Formats: sequence, structure tokens, C-alpha cells
Amino acid sequence: MKLQRLLMVEPRSPGKHIYSRFHLPRLGLPILAALARQRGLEVRICIEEISPLRQADLLGADMVCISSITPTARSAYLLADRARRAGLPVLMGGAHPSFMPEEALGHADWVLRGEAERSFPALLDCLRADADLRAVPGLSWRGAADEPIHNPADPRPIDMDAEVPAPDFDSIIGRRPFHRGIIPIQISRGCPHCCRFCSVVPIFGQKMRYASREKVADELERSRGKGDMVFFYDDNLCGSPGRAKDLLDYLMRREIFLPPWLAQVSVRTARDRELLALMQRSGCYAVFVGFESISEGALDLYRKRQAVDDIRMATHRFHEHGIRVHGMFMTGSDAEDVETIRRTADFALDNQIDTVQFLVLTPLPGTALFEEMESAGRLLTRDWSLYDTHHAVFRPARMSAYALMDETFKAMARVYSARRMLGLLSRADLRQLAIYLYARIQIQRWRWENRHLMTFERRVERRFLSGLADSVSSR
Repeated sequence: MKLQRLLMVEPRSPGKHIYSRFHLPRLGLPILAALARQRGLEVRICIEEISPLRQADLLGADMVCISSITPTARSAYLLADRARRAGLPVLMGGAHPSFMPEEALGHADWVLRGEAERSFPALLDCLRADADLRAVPGLSWRGAADEPIHNPADPRPIDMDAEVPAPDFDSIIGRRPFHRGIIPIQISRGCPHCCRFCSVVPIFGQKMRYASREKVADELERSRGKGDMVFFYDDNLCGSPGRAKDLLDYLMRREIFLPPWLAQVSVRTARDRELLALMQRSGCYAVFVGFESISEGALDLYRKRQAVDDIRMATHRFHEHGIRVHGMFMTGSDAEDVETIRRTADFALDNQIDTVQFLVLTPLPGTALFEEMESAGRLLTRDWSLYDTHHAVFRPARMSAYALMDETFKAMARVYSARRMLGLLSRADLRQLAIYLYARIQIQRWRWENRHLMTFERRVERRFLSGLADSVSSR
């Protein structure tokens, strides 16, 4: 088939959160764009959070490639249908199509499951040569009889040095070099843990893989002058403390370009004082930490190998080293009730966690949690646009769906209070004040945009409680 111009699209997310103003692209499409350019193809990337998709861009392509996570699946399918009506072939990939390939094949010609650095170039080569698609690992497609065919995935993990090129950000439509001065970079994949709610391991596996320090240094140097802050996209930058220390030491000794930086880490990072000192010296501005819950029962259910005391310790030690903490908590586990959510807000305030996200527990396809909720009949909807960690899409065990959403947003509003904002103003902490103000606006906006849903859920809750009271009184 003729294949010279590719259009890659990352659909817009349906919901807002406190970091919605930082429109940072996921790295999958820029990496694949670099691989396509190595084969002489023309590539344009549309990140809909940055620039809306134009009809001219769509019609100027030979093939449309769409990357989707679960909350963007609905938008991705509408876009795929639109492209196919225009006579364009469609390839889909990303987390959601990887776990729901047959669903995605209802809207696309092909689906690439899992990591695509090896399978995407193989598919391009097959399509251009009209070769047998069975040679493409991890490809799902429909055969001559319209039956779904799922090629086996390549069991070998992707090599971060040999197979992952530097992302091609220049192909992004309407993008300044780096949005708001934040330079995205990823140096590892995989996770040694196996949390029930997380889709990282099903996608990338438990075997950790790392880019060499030389490759990291090269990527940072090529970003010199393009931004004033680095965000490491790794799920846990310090998953291997020894490697993290070696990397930071190498970057500082070689005077590699490394402006103030942000990263996702676990509470275990704070146990290593040598690592903390290196993070401070190298300019770590803030860490994003999955605290998840202040309920020991919930942490056990999540298979999160940490305790509440670890959260206190980590917050204290990061602060000792001048590193701000963004704490991420999930609400709604079977071990939690309304009081747990309220105590979580108290905990965040008492421990002076700088910023928080309270996320409603969401059973994403591909996770153990999704399989358990589905088999137990507890999923309330398959409207994937609601799987955004702000809506309750399952039946909670110890509260109503309404109470789960309502209390979650009330708790977050307490943390981003006017009183704390006044404290930030008195200290002239304008960067943090801007985040707090934006967070309050987003909380209010979510409540307004979801007012009809919340009213409906409130009525459901009242009917349930009324029926429960009638049942008790009749005994």
C-alpha cells in the first residue's frame, strides 16, 4: 500500500484535574514518529490537548495512528470512525487497545498490543511491501473471514538504548519546544511490584530496563536551552537506588544539562539518605509519590508494600532535603469508608504534604482489580470516558458511589483551602499559590460539569438508604 505520510493522534482527555494545565504528551507517539522518520516517512503528531485536529491534517495522511488510554478510548474510537469514513486506514495502540484489542478492531484496521518499538517498524515494512502480517509481533487484525487474529507478542523486552530513539517532539503540531518549559524524559521501564490497580506491569512487565547514563546525558544535552525544568516520566525513577545514585553522580560530575527536576518515586526512596542528598544537590524540585491510602487494610488489598508510618517518614525526609511532595491517594477500596477519606485530608494537612491528588479508585482493563470487579458484577458502567479516576465506576463496599465522589472532592477542597493559600501568599510562594488556585478552580468546575450525574447518584443513594431502613425496621 502507499504509505508516505502518517498522522499520529493522542485524543483529548475527557476530564480535568489539578495538573491539566500542563499539557505534556505521552512519549509513545513521539518515539514511534522518530522510528517512522528513520524509514523516510513524513509524520505529523496531533496532541489534542495542545492543538485540535484539523480536517486538513486528517485528509493529508495516508494512515492514521491513534494512541489511547482507557479514559480517551471513546474519543479515540470516534476519531478512528471519522478517519475510516474518509477512506483512511487506522492503526490503534496504547494501553486500552492493548487490553481490549477486539473492541478496538471494531474501529480500526490494526491494533498493536504492548510496547511497539519493535512491532511498529515491522508493520510499516509489511504494509509498504504488501507482506504477510503474521510476521508482525503483537499485532491484532481481522482475517479474510473477518475473524480476529492476534499474533503472539515478542517475549523479549525492548532495549532502552538499542531500540528506543530520542522522541521526535518537532513533529507535534502547534507545539513550542517544550510546554511551559518542562522537558519530558524517560530512562527506565517496568516495575518490580504488582499492585492490583496498576497497568504498568501488564504493559511493560516486572523486569526493569534502563537507558545507559550516556544516553540519558545525550538526551539532556540535546534539550539544553529548550526548557527550564525536567520531568522524568519513569514510574519510579529511584526503583533501583544504586542506579539512580550512579546516574545523578555522573550527570553532576560531567556537568550535564540538568535544570530543576521532577520525578515519580516511591516511599522507599526516602530510606536512602545518600540518595536524598544526591537528589537535593542535583536540583530535585518535587517528587510525585503514590501514597495510595492511610488505611493499612487498603494498602494490603492493593498489595502496596508500605505502611502509613512509611508515608510520614518519606514526607518528613523529603522536606528535610528541600524537596516538595505531591502525594497521590486513592479513595474507595473495600477497606475504606467515608471517615477514611476525611481522615486522609487531615493526614495531608497534619503532615504538610505540599500538593495532593485524591483519585477515585478505578478498575482499568488489564489490571487484577478490573478482572475481580467484573467477575463480581460490581462494574457500574463501561463508558470508558468515566474511567478517569474522578468518577466512581464500580459499586463500593462501604459507601455509595455518590458518597465516594462527593467526599473525595470535599477532601481535596479542604487541602487546597483559602487558609493555606493565604499562607502561601504571605511567604510569597507564587508558584505554589498558582497551583492551589488552579486546583480550587478545577474542583469547582468538576462539580459543576458533573452536577446532573451527582444529583442522579444522590437519588440512588437515598433510595438505597430508605430501602435499607425499611428492611431493618421490618425485622
